[in-house]
Amino acid sequence: MAEYDKNTTPQREATPAQQTRAYAGYYGLWLGLLWVLSFGLTIYGLGSPLAGNLGLLAGFCSLPLGIRFLRGFRDNIGPLPLRRAWNMAYLMFLAAALICTAAQYVYFAYLDKGYVARIYTDLLQQPEVQDLLSRMLKGQDAQAVASEALAVFSSTPPSLLAMQFLFWNILIATICAVPTALMGKEKELN
Repeated sequence: MAEYDKNTTPQREATPAQQTRAYAGYYGLWLGLLWVLSFGLTIYGLGSPLAGNLGLLAGFCSLPLGIRFLRGFRDNIGPLPLRRAWNMAYLMFLAAALICTAAQYVYFAYLDKGYVARIYTDLLQQPEVQDLLSRMLKGQDAQAVASEALAVFSSTPPSLLAMQFLFWNILIATICAVPTALMGKEKELN
């Protein structure tokens, strides 16, 4: 009977599925931080158009960054056929969606203190916005409808807002995963 030496235990090689999940989580962390930056700039951009545009740009940059991550994985770690590319892209963007949703919850629960509602209230006081609303809502009191919508938004608990953001973030993650997987998959040889 051979003696067991705990200092020389063989290390088990990671399976492709484990590699995919591990790298997708790591890459998703970076994409999630980019999404949080985009959200923060968008919120700040409610009062500053330049910041809002930078937030939009940061959000759009997540797509080419995700493609770059997949191609780097394909070129340096292992093969990436379409199914594995889709799995990895979806997991990356899903991780980003969860991180961004957590940040959105923290923002609305602890940091907002009515900032977004005040910005929209000020926006609705402008004559051109009131004119636009009255044309859109023919026959209805546009100011009353807008005030009621803002009251509902202000009274919505942060957990419910986070659930709504989670739905939209997962939808965006699913949509972003499709072109990312197609652009990052293994090149087919003819």
